[in-house]
Amino acid sequence: MRYLLVLLIFLPSLVFSQINQTDANGLRQGTWQKKQANGRLLYEGNFKDDKPVGEWKRYHPGGQIKALIEYKGDTAYTQLFTVWRKKVAEGNYVNQQKEGVWKIYKNNQLVADEEYKHGLKHGTSHRYYNTGEVMEEKEWVNDMEHGDYQIYYKNSDPYMQSKMKLGMRHGLFLVSYENGSQELVAEYRNNLRHGEWKYFDNEGNLLYTLFYDNGQILNPGVRDSITNLNMKELEKNKGSILDPEEFLQDPSEYMMREKGQR
Repeated sequence: MRYLLVLLIFLPSLVFSQINQTDANGLRQGTWQKKQANGRLLYEGNFKDDKPVGEWKRYHPGGQIKALIEYKGDTAYTQLFTVWRKKVAEGNYVNQQKEGVWKIYKNNQLVADEEYKHGLKHGTSHRYYNTGEVMEEKEWVNDMEHGDYQIYYKNSDPYMQSKMKLGMRHGLFLVSYENGSQELVAEYRNNLRHGEWKYFDNEGNLLYTLFYDNGQILNPGVRDSITNLNMKELEKNKGSILDPEEFLQDPSEYMMREKGQR
């Protein structure tokens, strides 16, 4: 009995002595843990020759899982969670930088995904309606919007189509009605309105044309007349009509409000 009591007394210290160890060369080996100021675990996992291996866990201050990380060589597959245990993101780190496709979640539902290369957005990103359809598709190069940028209706038909160049709108810019006919055919040059901006009704009839030269409007009288007419219509239907012109810098915001996403 005496030997059993001695064993029970020293067992916790023996177990503790096996964590947070370094070898003769000062390299971390085996199980490592670190605690928060409140005494709860901050993280725990294993090292081999000073490199993390296998599964690691990081914790919120309340003790809930914050991250699950699976190390394989230089790659760390990571899942992130809220304090309510809902997944918010998952993807790979390679040499501590985001790499490949990262998925973003809200209430455990996929809301976006992004491609990374060496820690920078590079490739295609998507945002999704809460019913799963693609709402936005955008191309990136070295963390800058570059290439095609499109917003979709829920039926997958395009609402807005644009070209991006190094973070700026540059080239053809199209907005479509839900029936597929063009609402606006326009052009940007280095993020400035340029050339002809043609506006149509939902039956394809040309309503009016505005002319721009590097952001400077050339027929302001037409614009002012149309603005006054639009303002009267919006005032008459205040609170029930969204003006797409107000959302040209962020068309996806218009789609989210129009479809009751917020």
